[in-house]
Amino acid sequence: MDKFIALTAGGIALGAVLALVALGFLVLYKATGVINFAHGDLITLGAYIGVWTVADLGLPTIPGYVLTIVLMGLIGVLIERVAHAPLRKRPAMVVVIATLAAAIVIRGFISVWQGATPRALDSPVGGGVLRVAGANIAYQRILILIVGAIAVIALLMVFQRTAFGRQVRALAADPETAQLMGVRTKYVAMASFAMSAMLAGLAGLLVAPLGAVELNFGFGLMITAFAAAVLGGFGSLGGVVAGAMVIGIVQQLVGGYVLPEYAATYPAIVLFIVIALRPQGLFDLARSRL
Repeated sequence: MDKFIALTAGGIALGAVLALVALGFLVLYKATGVINFAHGDLITLGAYIGVWTVADLGLPTIPGYVLTIVLMGLIGVLIERVAHAPLRKRPAMVVVIATLAAAIVIRGFISVWQGATPRALDSPVGGGVLRVAGANIAYQRILILIVGAIAVIALLMVFQRTAFGRQVRALAADPETAQLMGVRTKYVAMASFAMSAMLAGLAGLLVAPLGAVELNFGFGLMITAFAAAVLGGFGSLGGVVAGAMVIGIVQQLVGGYVLPEYAATYPAIVLFIVIALRPQGLFDLARSRL
């Protein structure tokens, strides 16, 4: 029983992180039609910037995390200006290739800046555990769940209650009409890239204290989160969150009991099955809305 509780808690925490990463994909896709394949390296960069602010600059953990998220927002704007704005009128595939180039540049920058030696990031809640029915649940995993829930609720409020959210939804529903009605696509794109990068940085900060930070740190999270987004239908915030939770729990529970050495492949298997049997996703909820 204790193993089941520990694996379930780990699955829920993983699902919360995957939801943040997948929502970064969704926000950008809804606003610009672009899937950013530099997202995984942005997760890695966010974790390394967190290490730099906390371990190297000596800032307290919370201010260091806040500074990291602000810097990630600025990096998102920079990527939009370099990899998206000049190519806005080109086919979407050209922009996707540009994001792959951005990923290579980010990874090269991290390699030169931090080297290949894994780094560690301190947690704001320490390394303690909570015992539940004999199972040990790390405080960091509880923090991940709380912060993830707050971020998802805040994002939902932004898209439902603000002018920016209405503009993004208008662009997602009918880009041409939205532009004719005065939606300023330039600023919406910049804000969306910034928000996506901040979500990636937040995910990196939340996961980094659970292990070592290295150059491939964010790649696996990106692929798994993309599987979660496809599972959720890539159409609605609620569907993406549901898909992330399913992927997280399946990976932890099935991986904990059945062939644990292959646990990392289970999201890909789920993705292939969904694409083959239900390409629109299992949770295809209101595809034109967030």
